[in-house]
Amino acid sequence: MENITEFNLDVWIARGAYIILFSVMLVIARLLKGLFIKDNVNKQLTDKDNLAYSISISGYFLGVAIIFFGANIGSSQGLMNDLVSVGLYAFGGIIAMFISRLINDFMIFNRVDNMKEIIDNKNISVGIVQFGTYVATGLMIGSSVSGDTGGWQETILFFIFGQAFLVSYLKGYIKFSRFHIQDDIKNNNVAVALSVTGKIIAIGLIVMLTLSHDFIGWKETFVTMFIDCALLTILLFVSTYLFDKVIIPKSALYHELVNDKNAGVGLMDGLFAILFAVLMFFCF
Repeated sequence: MENITEFNLDVWIARGAYIILFSVMLVIARLLKGLFIKDNVNKQLTDKDNLAYSISISGYFLGVAIIFFGANIGSSQGLMNDLVSVGLYAFGGIIAMFISRLINDFMIFNRVDNMKEIIDNKNISVGIVQFGTYVATGLMIGSSVSGDTGGWQETILFFIFGQAFLVSYLKGYIKFSRFHIQDDIKNNNVAVALSVTGKIIAIGLIVMLTLSHDFIGWKETFVTMFIDCALLTILLFVSTYLFDKVIIPKSALYHELVNDKNAGVGLMDGLFAILFAVLMFFCF
């Protein structure tokens, strides 16, 4: 990275251009959210002081930022070409995020009416979990559009496979979890929501890692991705076991999250999963 104190006109023009482009993409993301979701951001944030909505939309904009940063990864083709390419991939990534949200709501959290819980009931737990799904989706899409892709066809295929991995492993986690996750978050159990959100973001990191493999042919690439994602997800369950037995050995994790609704333990459990996923990112 060049020294920020050194003055180079071309470098500063490029920096300014990317800052402007990022700001424009945030405005576009805001407009698209109003178009697709039909919610009133200003009303929810200022008139109703809706914390659940604030948490959810924070995850949305963080996901958008991750997609933008992912689109920046790759060799330079000149400033103007780079700006156009990044802008197009970021815009496509934002559209893909809405598609992914519909899929996630329908296939993963199908027993929870997210909009009703967040807008009408101000359910903080649902807002927290939706924050996690936005971030996980951003990680997956950001990885799909990063690097020197082979064009839109390859990017779309990586998105499809990434979304399939995300849905499969999140559904697997929910199915094999000891918690009744959808019921717990619907009943506004913040402890379970924090724990689950950590797992969701961790799975998003794992999917991002598997999508970052060099392309070596469709069959070989996706077999490798499937094996890696399965192994890393198993290691994620190991992280939960270690947290339960090592960090809080004198109390059961299930009891703390479900019965005591201990938000501190939920936060630590979720963070532990993210730390393990980050460790996997550097080790694998």
